[in-house]
Amino acid sequence: MMDRLRTWWTGLARRERIMTITATAVVFLGLLYSLAVEPAWKTRARLAAELPRLQAELVQIEALSAEAKRLDARIGVGQTAEALRDAAEQSIRRANLAANVGSDGENTVTVKATGVSASAWLRWLESFTRETRSAVAAASMQRNGPAGLIDASVSFRTDAR
Repeated sequence: MMDRLRTWWTGLARRERIMTITATAVVFLGLLYSLAVEPAWKTRARLAAELPRLQAELVQIEALSAEAKRLDARIGVGQTAEALRDAAEQSIRRANLAANVGSDGENTVTVKATGVSASAWLRWLESFTRETRSAVAAASMQRNGPAGLIDASVSFRTDAR
């Protein structure tokens, strides 16, 4: 193969050799531009356009992280059963529900209500679990008399996030 190429090359006139070298250089530069320079140039432009958006997202993520840390400190994740019981009593008073709050002393707080509105109970339960980040260990509801009234019981674990 090399012998054939060498024979072909030596058979070319000086002018033809210069034109062949020039054409080869142009093709090589065209390939270099289309395979390396242009994609890198386009990627650089795209990244320059995305950078402000990514920096704004980083600032937002850092702000949300700081808020989450602040809320963790305020809520008191890993709170004691006594603290959760006190929070449940206050929350029930704010919701105007007639319920009894008890604790097993270790890590479970139980709230029992008789003859309460189902919608009010479910609103309170959603609000309380969101505010205290407590996990529901067990829950039960039974219809009591007129439509919409229930007897309900829910137990919360204090060791859950």
